[in-house]
Amino acid sequence: MDKIITIGREFGSGGHEIGLKLADALHVPFYDKLLVSMVAEEGEFAQEYLDEMDEKVDIHIAPFLATRSSYSVYQQPMSDRIFFRQAEIIRKLADDGPCVIVGRCADYVLTGRENVIRIFLYGDLEDRIARKGKMLEMGEDELKKHVAATDKKRARYYRHYTGLKWGEKENYDLCINTSRTGIDGAVRAICAFIDASPAVSKP
Repeated sequence: MDKIITIGREFGSGGHEIGLKLADALHVPFYDKLLVSMVAEEGEFAQEYLDEMDEKVDIHIAPFLATRSSYSVYQQPMSDRIFFRQAEIIRKLADDGPCVIVGRCADYVLTGRENVIRIFLYGDLEDRIARKGKMLEMGEDELKKHVAATDKKRARYYRHYTGLKWGEKENYDLCINTSRTGIDGAVRAICAFIDASPAVSKP
């Protein structure tokens, strides 16, 4: 398997679990929150700050990426500096070989690479709330607000750094409703899609 698999996901659709099981099935490395830790290890940003800013952009201090293309690293908002460094790490991981990467605009960061398969996971709201309700100590109304707010944050982050609409089917190779497939069914569907995709040799 010579593919790089990127996974975009609605909050509560099972992206982390599916990515982890997929990487295990394919015997390749898995990167999700680990990407944040890899940036933290370089020492420029504190782990706590990176966790707070994960997949988040401050639209008040960072109006739009394209308008700051000539800024120096010291003029860039902190969220941009984090994104660009994370993007460098993503490209290096893709250079190293097949892997599964969840979130962080990895599908866009790796644009132009023929061996990338871009997945988007979504699900029915009630299912996503139920899944997160098992992990978070919140009432149903609070969970609904939390799920909606997290999706909005991810959509804003994706739009800011890619100029594209998060979750739009044209931006992905395969979109899966995990409410229909379940976790294991989604993994099987992705594996079948990979098997049906032409092999790509590394240059």
